[in-house]
Amino acid sequence: MATTKTIVVLGATGNQGGSVVRTFLKDPSQWRVRAVTRKPSSAAAVELSKLGAEVVSASLDSVTDLQAAFADANAIFAVTDFWGAVQDPKVQQDAATKGIQLAARDTEESWGHNIAAAAAGITTLERFVFSTLPGVSDLTQGRLKNVYHYDGKANIVKHIQSSLPELWSKTSLIFVGHYNSNIGPGSFFAPAYNKEKDQAELEGATAGDVNVAFIDAPGSTGLFVKALVVDEPAGLALAAFDEWQTRQETVEALTRITGRKFAYVQKSVEEMAAASPFGLEIPETFVFTDEYGFFGEKVEGWKDSLTWPSQLKNKVEGVSLEKWLSEQDWTSVFAKA
Repeated sequence: MATTKTIVVLGATGNQGGSVVRTFLKDPSQWRVRAVTRKPSSAAAVELSKLGAEVVSASLDSVTDLQAAFADANAIFAVTDFWGAVQDPKVQQDAATKGIQLAARDTEESWGHNIAAAAAGITTLERFVFSTLPGVSDLTQGRLKNVYHYDGKANIVKHIQSSLPELWSKTSLIFVGHYNSNIGPGSFFAPAYNKEKDQAELEGATAGDVNVAFIDAPGSTGLFVKALVVDEPAGLALAAFDEWQTRQETVEALTRITGRKFAYVQKSVEEMAAASPFGLEIPETFVFTDEYGFFGEKVEGWKDSLTWPSQLKNKVEGVSLEKWLSEQDWTSVFAKA
């Protein structure tokens, strides 16, 4: 009889980590799941416990906490949250001297270093899966230098590769695509109603025909991570997404689904930066995906390092974006109509 293995999941109550927990809980004969969270008493953590996960508390600020959480792990899924760092009181204090984005990036990098240091000491570890994003500053040779929520994660990867060779030999990377929920009702990027034109408008800093790698993160992330842990060798850099779709195709789908008019409106980088509390952070992300590829796949050399969903031994069956859109309630978008 095969021995049951243990996977430890960081960010267990979030979109990515929660998906990994739920996916591996479906295979109890093969996997025990240890879910790591800051607040084991939260409703989301209690729910994971009821589903069968071992829920433990750990702070990403503490290597000691993480070492205890990782004890006897055969696999670890790690994710760091730049946007969570933005809300951290210490980061907000540091922002007074260095700005909120740089403070958040530095904190995210320190979390990643702590995670890696703790994981490197786990002798039972066979696979370390780290959720990351392309290094925009490096891939654009410094042209786009304000996408801190990408660069912090990429810097963590560079640290593991250069400083922790044994851990690196067990590492696979997952580049999770654009969450469907990022354009869902009530989200930061949700379509906004234009009363004069009687239409809901999705905005961006590129033309509407630029491909976006959409993913139902709570549904599909765990399936991709399981493929990296169970089916594939270490060393992969997986571009994880369900479907390519342009924003123009998205608004056309929403018009079909709702019977109301949706449109895509291109804004300039300067307009988007002026309207955002994070300045160039988001508009430069749009520019990167347009000119260098969503995952940087237009960059020579880098593109060959990526693995695509179609190349996995066992294909991940994700949900189509149109199906996901059809399951959302869009009435709030037109509430002020």
